[in-house]
Amino acid sequence: MQHKKKSATRRGNHEGSIYQRKDGLWISQISIGLKQDGKPLRKTFTGATRAEVSTKLIPYMNKENGKIVTAREEVRIESHMMFWLMNYKVTTVSGRTFESCIRNAKLHIFPVYGNYRPQDLNIDNLQPHFKMLLDKYELDTVKKIKYLFSEYLEYCLDRGLIDSNPLDRIKFKSMERKAKENTEKKEQKALPEELREPFLVALNTDRFFKAFCLTAMFAGLRPGEVIGLRWRDIDFNKETLSVMRGMTVEPEFDKEGNVIARKTVIGKTKTAGSVRTNPMPKLLVQALSEWKYYRTEMQAGTGFSLIEADDFVFGTNKGELRSYSGTKHMFDRFLKKNNLHKKGIHFYELRHTFSNTLFEQNTNPRVVQALMGHRKIETTMIYNTVRDNKYLESAIGIFDSRYDTALQAVDEPKHKYHGSSKNNADIQYKQLDEKMGQADKMLMMEKVSDFMSQNNISDLEELFSVIKKKSEMEM
Repeated sequence: MQHKKKSATRRGNHEGSIYQRKDGLWISQISIGLKQDGKPLRKTFTGATRAEVSTKLIPYMNKENGKIVTAREEVRIESHMMFWLMNYKVTTVSGRTFESCIRNAKLHIFPVYGNYRPQDLNIDNLQPHFKMLLDKYELDTVKKIKYLFSEYLEYCLDRGLIDSNPLDRIKFKSMERKAKENTEKKEQKALPEELREPFLVALNTDRFFKAFCLTAMFAGLRPGEVIGLRWRDIDFNKETLSVMRGMTVEPEFDKEGNVIARKTVIGKTKTAGSVRTNPMPKLLVQALSEWKYYRTEMQAGTGFSLIEADDFVFGTNKGELRSYSGTKHMFDRFLKKNNLHKKGIHFYELRHTFSNTLFEQNTNPRVVQALMGHRKIETTMIYNTVRDNKYLESAIGIFDSRYDTALQAVDEPKHKYHGSSKNNADIQYKQLDEKMGQADKMLMMEKVSDFMSQNNISDLEELFSVIKKKSEMEM
């Protein structure tokens, strides 16, 4: 029976294909990844025989666990990682976080590894660079760079471009390291006590900033959360303030990851834990009540909606959302007008003054965490920069108040734990040793040694026993 002529065979995805053209020439082709536009990138070979073109495929294949996986892509890290960032990473993070990812890649990864291929990376060419980064930047910054690079390499691993992720072998100590210039900058996170009163006095000259700044200082809100407040978030009857959203700036990017525009929008809070309802102190209730009364008069005079439930508490005079940068410029002018512009006062110091004031009153850190809207207690403690922190001292002080019986003097028979004559001999020898000088000790040791040899005495217990007997006989 005549067999049918076999047709050209095609392998599975990314495993290459081999076929014969009508003119008799053999063709082999394999996919080695993606182009910048996302289309398949292929290698093609020609030969007179099937065996010849099959052999040409071998260098582009990587056998693993008996399976042929994607061939090693001849790409450079800079272009390939940008493709990954703009097509994959961008869909998983917020715009501001993505901007940070692009910045870290361009500043800390591409200049060193941009011309490398993914398969060229190893612990020996990675470790020195990350050691340099640790010496220069904060640990958290270096961790973010490593995490971003590692995510990209995991993508390469999934594509079959590398056999393992070399960054898995790079480890950092848990101890935080800081660059010198960042240490001093972050030491003062709250308004110093000596500046608080002058700042509050200055606030009494400006209606807007009095209400705005006291909301940050007395309710612990981030600047974006203050800007995003609506009147329905404030319950004057219950004297509570709810943080449900925040103002944020969303960047827009071009195809190369460059920021081409920014827009101010209302979005979610920084973290899920940031959604909270806090009680307000009487001072803040009064300040916001006065601000609402002022806005009520303004609404009547201008016709713009300023005090309805969905209106922004600190919107523009037309009721529109304020931008962070615009509010910051106003704040800087306010500081300059009141001769506070050279005191290093920043927006965020108002929020941190809230937490520091609580710590100064020995408030439980877990309570401060809830009021601040921090997801982790560690974050709350980082922003506790109280220099004279009595919280730990008062916590330890509970032992003095609850266990004062331990302060009573010990009442027990003398030598309760020194019953043996040997222990008494040790005590006597120690007392004698403390009274003698070094030269006297040497002379005494020689005499004692001679005396013990002449009388066949082997230890101190026997020595003191003999001395005692001789003394009694002489008496």
